[in-house]
Formats: sequence, structure tokens, C-alpha cells
Amino acid sequence: MFSINENVTGYVDELLNREEELNVKSHFLENQSTVIDCGVNTIGSIGAGMLYANIAMGGLGRVSMVPGIIDGLYLQFSQVWIDRPAIACLGSQKPAWKMKAEGFAGTAFGPARASAQKPKALYQAINYSDDAETAIINIEATALPTEKEIDNIAKQCSTDPECVVALVAPPGSVVGTFMTSTRAVEWVMNRLFQLGYNTSDVTSASGVVPVAPLCANDQECMGSALDAIAYYGMVSLYVKGANDMFKSATADASKVYGKSFKALLKDAQGDYSKVDPAMFGPARLMVNGLDGSLKTYGRLDPSMLLTSFGLKA
Repeated sequence: MFSINENVTGYVDELLNREEELNVKSHFLENQSTVIDCGVNTIGSIGAGMLYANIAMGGLGRVSMVPGIIDGLYLQFSQVWIDRPAIACLGSQKPAWKMKAEGFAGTAFGPARASAQKPKALYQAINYSDDAETAIINIEATALPTEKEIDNIAKQCSTDPECVVALVAPPGSVVGTFMTSTRAVEWVMNRLFQLGYNTSDVTSASGVVPVAPLCANDQECMGSALDAIAYYGMVSLYVKGANDMFKSATADASKVYGKSFKALLKDAQGDYSKVDPAMFGPARLMVNGLDGSLKTYGRLDPSMLLTSFGLKA
């Protein structure tokens, strides 16, 4: 089986070679690991966000920025296409590794998750593992990890600290908000997995989502970025066959649909696990069966999106 960690080394090299141009900064820690600051103490950039997102998907997807107009307003959209989405999204991009230690908290995702098998049951379900020596990890955090955190990552991935590369961006940064906008396909794949669907039957996927504006704080930025997926994110899947589960994979299947994520997270005291999981779906879903079938689900809500962004047509 191919290695998603080895698959992204070219993107990491490009980020390092262009760090001044892309407004990122690399640090080499005493344990010889590499930490790339993509927005904690740096500005970051759209170009850095694209590379960051490509790395997060294990190199199995491609990201671009495209223009869009909603009610006469020009917005930026992220556009993603992905092959092997079960591995790219569930096995890499999914933010499923919680990191918490004294003085540091963050959520990890990216190729190194496959080396650490976090969580193991998911990797058994998608039948994937990665035993590469290199461990590339994305971390959503407001501070940079120290040798202690990197040593733990290396241990979990059964490798040495000098083989670890950690890319770090806060959720409210340029890179962080762009990264969130690339998660629409991941949301669909995760929801289908929760519903018991065989996600390996999704052969290719694409998605487009408005990129949320920067806000006063990380929580507001995250709320708007999640609203962009739930109320205006669009996903297209190629699948081996039709299935009734797809109708439950869009956000309007949720009993709390119509509420902003800012409000939902406030009610949940910031705990994402307390938000109805059905809400973590895109606004619209198109499913194209390899047998020629074609179905659509969900609906767009431009008014909700613009309100969340603080815009008026």
C-alpha cells in the first residue's frame, strides 16, 4: 500500500523552500524535529493554506481558489477534488487526534494519524495503515508544540523525533480558515461512516465552499467557517451504487438545522461532540453512481451564509 506520509514530502519541501514568500516560518527543535509556523506567530497566506490542505489530505487531493458571487457579493471559494476519499479524508484529513498536555492543547490531523492509527477502529474499517519512517502532522492550535509534544507524536508513530514535521495554524488564521473550507467532502465521508456506509465505495469526490472571513477571535472564525460548509458547501461524489443513506448526509437532515454554529457551539460550551452529528454535513450533495444513476440532496441557504459572514447584499 502507498504511503500518504511519503506522498506529501514534496509539498513540505515546497513550503520550506518558499517560507519567506508564503509568510510561514520553520523552526528546528533540539530533538531535530521540524515545526512550521503557518499562522501562530506568522501571517500565513492563501498559498500556504493550499499546501497545508494538500498535505492534510495525504496528497490524494488538490486544492484551488475560485471566485464566486452570492447575491451580488464577490466571495472566495475553495475548490477540492479528491481520489481515494476514504483514505484522504477519514484516514488523514479528519481532525481525530486530540492533543492536550501542560501548556499545550491542539487538534492533530494529516498523514501521521495513519502511522499512529488514531483511531484504530477507523483504520481497520477503511483497511489502511502507513509504516513510513517520516511522520507529517497538521496541528490546529494557538501555540507551537515543544519537544515534549513532538516526542509524543514520534512515539505514537513509532519513529524518531527527527522524522517528524509538524505544521501548525490557529483556526482563525488565514491558513486555518482556508483549511476549514476544504472539509466539505470530509464531512460527507465522516457522516456516511457514522451511518454505516462502506466509504470505500466512494471512488472520487469534489467540493466547493465559501472561505470565511477573518474575525475578532478564533471561535467566531470557526463558527462562520462551519456555517459556510453547512449552509453553502457543495459536494459531488462518484460512488459504486446508490444508497438511501445519502439523504441523511446533508446538514438539513439535522434537527438543529437553521441555527448558526456560533450558537450551537455556545449551547455546547465549545464541545463539538455535543452538537448534533447530522449538522456536520454540506448544504448540497450530488451523488453520481458508476451505474449511471444521479441524485441530489440538501439545499443552499445564502441568507444564512451572508448573515454568518456579517455581510448584507
